[in-house]
Amino acid sequence: MKLFRYIIKLCKWARGALVFALLVAFSLYMLFIQVKQKQNVADFLLSSIFYLPQSITSYVLRIGNLSEENIMLKKENGKLKLEVDLIKEYAIENERLKKLLLFENQWDYPIFLTQIIGHNPGTYMTTVVVNSGETDSIFYGMPVFTTNGLVGKVSKVFSKHSMVQLLSDPNSRTSVISQRSRVLGTLFSKDNGEMQVQVSSYADLVPGDTLVTSGLGGIYPKGIPVGVVSKLEKNNSEVLSYGDIQLLQHIESLEEVFVIRKNMDWIVWSEE
Repeated sequence: MKLFRYIIKLCKWARGALVFALLVAFSLYMLFIQVKQKQNVADFLLSSIFYLPQSITSYVLRIGNLSEENIMLKKENGKLKLEVDLIKEYAIENERLKKLLLFENQWDYPIFLTQIIGHNPGTYMTTVVVNSGETDSIFYGMPVFTTNGLVGKVSKVFSKHSMVQLLSDPNSRTSVISQRSRVLGTLFSKDNGEMQVQVSSYADLVPGDTLVTSGLGGIYPKGIPVGVVSKLEKNNSEVLSYGDIQLLQHIESLEEVFVIRKNMDWIVWSEE
């Protein structure tokens, strides 16, 4: 053990002596060489000493530049993606409006295109708000529909906007007729939002029949598509039967609607 410690001390002394000898030799060398050679040696030492810090600094700066460039490219990519998405949205809107304008020519009544800007809060949607009102010649009771089918009617009118009562409102009642059998019925909404039609228990109505507005009631013109019978349970022991209806127009996907500039044919006044 003592020998081992002695060897370690000797190595340390030898290393120190070697370093000292090298420094002395280097000093003597620098003393006797020419000035140009001294400059070369100094340049070599300085370049060797500062090479590592310079390399690290250069690497860090390069990484920083790449990071900034990456951020700029991401921003540019996001901007381009937004522009592409907007172009797609404009194209979809353009096609939708073309269909609406072509559809407008199929009716004898003037038709006004308006946008939905809100709807009632709650579990079931019963009312929407459109951005047209008295200044656009919109009045109470005017029918509201789309190229797919009936939506409802104008229920309240303000200066710049109006409220539309949807078919899904439990207080709404709509007279409908079967395109196939010409059977009359009354469309209404249950409290849970399900749409049903009320018909005579002996009426010729089957699942798959398409219902349109009958023209009765003085509000809706005849022939606007409303919905399709999805289920019908007849009870011959009862006077009336009820069928489930799938509306042709889902209000959740609407952005624009048509308002038919048609005044009600008559108004039933009730004394309070």
